[in-house]
Amino acid sequence: MHIQREKILYALQKAYGDLSNPDFHFVMESYNSLKYKCLLNDIHALFKVEDNTDLNYDVCISLKFNYHNKSMYLYLSLVSAYAFLFYENKVIDCNDDIYQILPELIDILHDYHFVLLNKNELLYTVDINSSAFGFEGKKASVLALLFSFGLSVN
Repeated sequence: MHIQREKILYALQKAYGDLSNPDFHFVMESYNSLKYKCLLNDIHALFKVEDNTDLNYDVCISLKFNYHNKSMYLYLSLVSAYAFLFYENKVIDCNDDIYQILPELIDILHDYHFVLLNKNELLYTVDINSSAFGFEGKKASVLALLFSFGLSVN
């Protein structure tokens, strides 16, 4: 996990610049990049997807699709090539059965060099003042900084 933390911290600093005075210009550049457009086209070919992305508040692409008549969510960070799956109130990782059942989706994410983060990686906190991100008094977790301060995982 230490190496992963260092990579995440590097990606955060590269995207935001100074974390005490973050620059959000990368959001639209990433969103409009060919990498994300191709990735989204490939995902749309697999599933009927509802796009819940709100770039006014989030730094991620938020996709919802049905799997066995239940909602599954895929979050793709615009900070760097990080993602996570959320299904039945749980962050999905390689140890979950559902992960093994979705090889096409996992393959697509890997083809675009996305790293699927697990719950512990998402909950890792970064020692910064989150008020610069418009969230006074909230801890700055990897989840918040890579995806959205409005998301939570338990």
